[in-house]
Amino acid sequence: MKDRKIKEPILHSLADKFTEILIFFTIVFSPWAFGSTEYWSIWVMNFTAYGIGILLILKWIIRRTNFSSSIINDKNNINLKQNRFHLINKFGNILSASLMLLLLGYILISAINARASFNLETNEYSYFENINKIFPHSYDARGTWFVFWQYLGLVILFWGTRDWLAGAPISRISISLNPRLKRLFFVICLNGGVLSIVCIVQRFYYGDFLGKLLFLIEPSINNPNNSQFGPFAYRSNAASYLNLIWPISLGLFMQLGQQNLDYGKKRFGNGAELILIPCIILTACGPIISSARGGMFVMIGLIILASISMLALKISSKFLRLSTLISLSAGVIVAYYLGWEKIEPRLMTIFMDKMSYRTENYWSTLEMIKDYGVFGSGPGSFEAIAQFELNDKVTVWQSWVHNDYLEFYLTFGKPGSAIIVILILTLTTQFLTTLLDRGTRALKWFLLLSLIGVFIHAVADFPLQVLSILIPICIITSVLSNTNLNNLRNVYWH
Repeated sequence: MKDRKIKEPILHSLADKFTEILIFFTIVFSPWAFGSTEYWSIWVMNFTAYGIGILLILKWIIRRTNFSSSIINDKNNINLKQNRFHLINKFGNILSASLMLLLLGYILISAINARASFNLETNEYSYFENINKIFPHSYDARGTWFVFWQYLGLVILFWGTRDWLAGAPISRISISLNPRLKRLFFVICLNGGVLSIVCIVQRFYYGDFLGKLLFLIEPSINNPNNSQFGPFAYRSNAASYLNLIWPISLGLFMQLGQQNLDYGKKRFGNGAELILIPCIILTACGPIISSARGGMFVMIGLIILASISMLALKISSKFLRLSTLISLSAGVIVAYYLGWEKIEPRLMTIFMDKMSYRTENYWSTLEMIKDYGVFGSGPGSFEAIAQFELNDKVTVWQSWVHNDYLEFYLTFGKPGSAIIVILILTLTTQFLTTLLDRGTRALKWFLLLSLIGVFIHAVADFPLQVLSILIPICIITSVLSNTNLNNLRNVYWH
């Protein structure tokens, strides 16, 4: 049975191209816009995601109108095992989409059915009447609405990225990496490498004095240079971001290197993968130079896991294994010479200062979880309720718990937290299915390591509350839940 030839409509091609531009803009802009923690930068990212959503709807309409080709054109070419994996992935897509919609609905109801709203300028509550306590509700409508619009953008980015990747042309080389995926990760890695250079230069330029983010603005909090790193007003967020990037660079380097060696017996280094070596070194050394203790521990742990992984993955080329080990070693050496002097005193006081007094926050949050009942205090409400609940226990303004899992449980409540857990389990199941594809196993494994690092860091900080970190997490998760990253058959026009 021959595939039906369908010419891609110009409008669909343009929509796909603009989708790529918006995705790349999101990747590049989000960390440079002061970590996308400012009100204006968050909304720029939100509107960019909504633009991706409009283009996604437009592409769906065009496909339905033009009777696009099916995902798999010849069912006879699919064996029983492949068909089973396809059905599992299809069910996973439906379930994950349903859970994302359910989570957005939960947040939306909490915002509409809010008990109160908090004014950050006057530090006063405005209470609402006629709330229904049998439905999710929030104690800060302002914060919950803000979370809703961010999560809506992230959900759109997830599906928009998957759809864009799936539209890549079929490669005749079975081990060839999806060209769109390759471009996507090159943008992430190169952007991370340049960002790390600026972070390091800024750290040494200001020394022990007050610093300016990107040499432009002095933040109202964390204004000592040692507390900042590059565009991030909080060094730990910068460390979390860089710990996401270098495992991606490492995985892409190994994937492309292996591909060059396997296909046509090309020599290693014929492609663009050598550009990734300085990216690995620069981003791997960043967490220690940032002086973030949690970032340092995560970085060291990931390097140990990465070294063990290279043995387990059975990379055929000794030179490729040696190159990756040398790159990681160079990152550690650079980090030691440029950053150890600043971070060592902080390591010596890690128990004396009770992790910068985080443990007090943890105990107080556990008490608040009991007080706010089944539905919690409402997504995005911690900053508001903390000023009253912790007023007699802390002397500084608290915006985060510094433990994302406690904060999610407090603010999303039991039902919201359950939705998030089931969604993570669903996406994990899809990833385990895709891991069976040997062609891209190295890349997928290192993508997983980058997520493991940030999820561990979330135990003692708040990376999962920062949009510039959530964006690459969303993109990585979108990639990992895709069934086939190399010789894609999910094309609409060919």
